[in-house]
Amino acid sequence: MSRTRTFFLIILAVIASLLALEAYSYAGDGIIAEGYSVITGGKKDIARDKALSDAFRRALEQAVGVMVESETVVKNFELLNDRIYSQTAGYIKNYKIIDEKIEGDTLRLKIEAIVAVTSLEKDLDSVGILMQRVGKPRLMLLIAEQNIADKPSYWWGGDSISLGTAESMLLQKFMEKGFTMVDRQVVLAGLRSDPVLSRNLDFNLSTDTALTLASMGEAEVVVIGQALAKAGPTIGETSLRSCQANISSKVINADNGETLASVSTNAKFVNIDPVSGGAEALKQAASDMGDKLISQILAKWQKRIGGTHTIKLIVSGLDFSSMADFKRFLKDNLRGVAEIYERSFRDNTAKLDIEVKGNAKEAAEELSNKMFNKNLIVVTSLTGNVISIKLSTGGG
Repeated sequence: MSRTRTFFLIILAVIASLLALEAYSYAGDGIIAEGYSVITGGKKDIARDKALSDAFRRALEQAVGVMVESETVVKNFELLNDRIYSQTAGYIKNYKIIDEKIEGDTLRLKIEAIVAVTSLEKDLDSVGILMQRVGKPRLMLLIAEQNIADKPSYWWGGDSISLGTAESMLLQKFMEKGFTMVDRQVVLAGLRSDPVLSRNLDFNLSTDTALTLASMGEAEVVVIGQALAKAGPTIGETSLRSCQANISSKVINADNGETLASVSTNAKFVNIDPVSGGAEALKQAASDMGDKLISQILAKWQKRIGGTHTIKLIVSGLDFSSMADFKRFLKDNLRGVAEIYERSFRDNTAKLDIEVKGNAKEAAEELSNKMFNKNLIVVTSLTGNVISIKLSTGGG
């Protein structure tokens, strides 16, 4: 046998070994799942393949169950079945067979599988499951706009209450992604009853003012931005003008003022009519911005779901001397608590920040109607990231 042929065979053996290791590699802390298949016609190899595929699916179902509430899984079973469960092998990074046995005409396999969580989260997002996992937060758009030759416009005041070109495009982008939008007429009604605030609104909105408007509409997420279009000089000997649009915006969690996203975009469009050219440039810049904002928001939410995030807890009826005991109570009764920070205490009301896995709704359900020092815990309000509770003396 020639040296070249020997070397070639060695390389093939190494590749085969690596493939085998990849198929059966094991990283620990995996998901235990069992699959089975009926042995037909004595073909154990075919039954084994089917049992392995069944185990993969069951491992994936468990992973989805950790990420998504059971009610959401039930409601979206057909969608998950078509888009996620039918692609099981693609989500299994590696696995180890820990048991295999034949019972009658049934072959059973037990595996420990490592699921590609990042890929799974991305695909759950693509089918709209992520939005349900974070409770479909209500969103408000506050985009001020000025096109070429036009006065500044913004729906919360000024010369027009209609949506501008940029805001209309952003609205379309967010709604296509499954966001729930706030009814701006509710906010306008609130402004009519608050003339002092109305007189102080203009093209430039401060974060505090934007959060006030968000509160009026019970929005949990607010997008603040400005869109401006300008016309450049004519191009050569033609009547065409290069119109440019610039948009800057940021997305804020209305509960705690946290910035979820921040984006600036621009676009150009050539047109003989500057106003039409400006509108088209605004539309293109807004389309680009919508994609980027949504990407940043979802990435933030995916990180929050996969790790810890901050829930604000407002506790009324708590004695300061009981603060240490109450913090221990929270750690014993809330799942996934990492840290608890005291922010303030006044008039028997404590404000705490809790770093926790899960969401505010789950935390509120876990605390509701529990007893602390013979006091009944009553949940009085709940928003996206803020829970208000009171301790009712004697449970009454």
